[in-house]
Amino acid sequence: MNKNTAKISAGIRALHHQQQEIISGKVVSIDTGSATMTIRPTGDGEPIKNVRLSPVGRSSDGCILFPESNSDVVIASIDGPGEWILLKADKITKATIKIGSVNCEVTDSVITLKNGSVLLEVGNAQFKLNTPSETLFDILNDLISYISALTVSTSTGPSGVPLNISDFITLSTRLSNLLTH
Repeated sequence: MNKNTAKISAGIRALHHQQQEIISGKVVSIDTGSATMTIRPTGDGEPIKNVRLSPVGRSSDGCILFPESNSDVVIASIDGPGEWILLKADKITKATIKIGSVNCEVTDSVITLKNGSVLLEVGNAQFKLNTPSETLFDILNDLISYISALTVSTSTGPSGVPLNISDFITLSTRLSNLLTH
């Protein structure tokens, strides 16, 4: 047996001798700020508080699943008594992933991606793309406004607004249907 195999075997033996507990229950409440929940174990035991929703240690990075209130869950205590973590959820209302400055949040109606101060939000009917100083909506809306007001110098003086101004008004409305500020 090589060194790595011996270490893995020793680790498995150590886990085997640790006290572990896996139970099911219903979600009583969720604390989104601390990414924890309280559950009532099946069989009406005392509520278990501060059940972690993220499998990643004490880091702010990782994946967090937010179960629906009153949904069925399975939790485990594998790091010793009182250290509970979510293993399985019947229904979730939100999932987040954070790695460094990159955040992704998914709900049933919107996906939000944020990298530093750049934001992409995809909703049911519209999307949003922003940087700290600009939004895609504002840039395209300004472009349509400038083209709509375009005049050209002619030998008889400046021209009037474009003959197809109604097309630009329609474009502006369509833009509002696609993008948000």
